[in-house]
Amino acid sequence: MPVALGILLLDAGFENKAELLASQLQKVGLDPARVKFILLGHGHADHFGGSKYFQDKYGTKIAASAADWDLINAPARGGGAKPAKDVVLAEGQPFKFGDLTINLVAIPGHTPGSLAFIFPVIDNGQTKVAGLFGGTVLTTGILTTDALKQYTQSISHYLEAARTLKVEVEVQNHPIFDGMPEKLGKLKAARPGDPNPFVIGNDRYLKMWNIVSECIQAEIARREGSAN
Repeated sequence: MPVALGILLLDAGFENKAELLASQLQKVGLDPARVKFILLGHGHADHFGGSKYFQDKYGTKIAASAADWDLINAPARGGGAKPAKDVVLAEGQPFKFGDLTINLVAIPGHTPGSLAFIFPVIDNGQTKVAGLFGGTVLTTGILTTDALKQYTQSISHYLEAARTLKVEVEVQNHPIFDGMPEKLGKLKAARPGDPNPFVIGNDRYLKMWNIVSECIQAEIARREGSAN
């Protein structure tokens, strides 16, 4: 998100894709040296890996929740590119960058310190409210039943914020979760007046996450049923 003070990124991808990310920013007319902050949705290497490159090369500040800073720096995680801890994010403490305010929602489950970001965007001159749930579970098999229960609680908590703040734009940091490549294709081919495929309205947005929660609850019920 470019603002007057510079650029803010949400996540940075894999370590080995960092230079590609920088070049792609340049391709769309954005100077990677102006990336002042990277906010991490959660502390897995496919999200934080590229951040150290920006930190070292451009002086970018890296921000994550306290729990996921611990996850990033856990000895069991081994080597690889780990950014230095610059900023600790927490629910109840909106992140302000110039005239941009990002509301933070704690959504543990995918990781202990996963975060959702709710923020304004501009679409055809109109301000909309976007929501990025930064800890989407893609494969339930890698999580314990307790973690899945925590995840459904987090979805419920997030839905309260999404309802209150009227989130109507759906974006992801796991693009395979919501058909983002297809949406980007529609956006690229859109003619003047065509609807933005990312703008789905608050009702549909809430419905989507309720369906996700119901699917996870069904998996929990299946596990507990098979254990009896």
